[in-house]
Amino acid sequence: MVVQPPFYETKLMITDQIPLHVYLVKGDDYSVWIDSGIKPMFDDLMATQAATGVADSDVRFILNTHSHHDHIGCNKQIKDKTDCLIAAPAYYVHWHSSFDAHYEEFARPFPDIFRDTPELRAGVVDILDGEHKVDMIIDEGAQFDLGGAVLTAYSFPGHMMAELGWFEHSTKTLLLADAITGLDWELVHGHLTVSGYRNTLNKLENLLTELDVQNILMAHYVPQTPDSLRELIAKAHDYINCIERTVITVATEQDTVTVQHLWEQFLERHNKLREFRSLSTVFAHCKDLVERGVFEVVEPNTYKLI
Repeated sequence: MVVQPPFYETKLMITDQIPLHVYLVKGDDYSVWIDSGIKPMFDDLMATQAATGVADSDVRFILNTHSHHDHIGCNKQIKDKTDCLIAAPAYYVHWHSSFDAHYEEFARPFPDIFRDTPELRAGVVDILDGEHKVDMIIDEGAQFDLGGAVLTAYSFPGHMMAELGWFEHSTKTLLLADAITGLDWELVHGHLTVSGYRNTLNKLENLLTELDVQNILMAHYVPQTPDSLRELIAKAHDYINCIERTVITVATEQDTVTVQHLWEQFLERHNKLREFRSLSTVFAHCKDLVERGVFEVVEPNTYKLI
């Protein structure tokens, strides 16, 4: 599927396995960036903007879907160049103005497992261009009329506790960031709320019909058709269920089990990289199983099957 106006794509391969697509949406009255990628993308983003005839003064907003470092990494450079406003969901606004908080909360929710090292810090902070304030808090229902293109926000938690996607009405295009995570990567892309992720997948399935979606543009996947997105949604449901089955299976093997042991066993059994996102994901499944009455908390981060 070819990306068509009013959408203009800038792409970078973060790794051999992980692409990052950032989209400029061009309206008759003004234009917006949906996220800003990572710091090294700035020149390419500006080249895309110039090639489409969008002047700096035409860029009114960066609409951040969520606040992970690979989605806000050029915010400051774009804001400084265009004088645009930065809009984002409220939950992680402090991550924009404090990269220390971004790093600690994102990469080190278990500081006894992931020590503060220069390498770990660099992996989060080095792709961010500079601390900045968020000018506007946005949530589901926010609407931006660019002139000829109208964007409406939809809430898609799961990957994070707060994340937005956008529906462009004139082209019936859905723009998603990480509402569906990378399912086949060597690292676990991560989700922080299991129920939220499941609800988001169901919501996406329903919106395809309700909004008569014709095209889907995503941050880490090639453009999708409605049918291919339905296949991806089904695959994501299987992915979530697979993680849950492993966590429960490991828990059956001893009387009590720690989140660290569950995580290490998950990595071994699924051949995934030892990385902080996977630990946060396994912990999210533990919390979900506690909420559903499958696990009981014995002591902090230690569980038993009920």
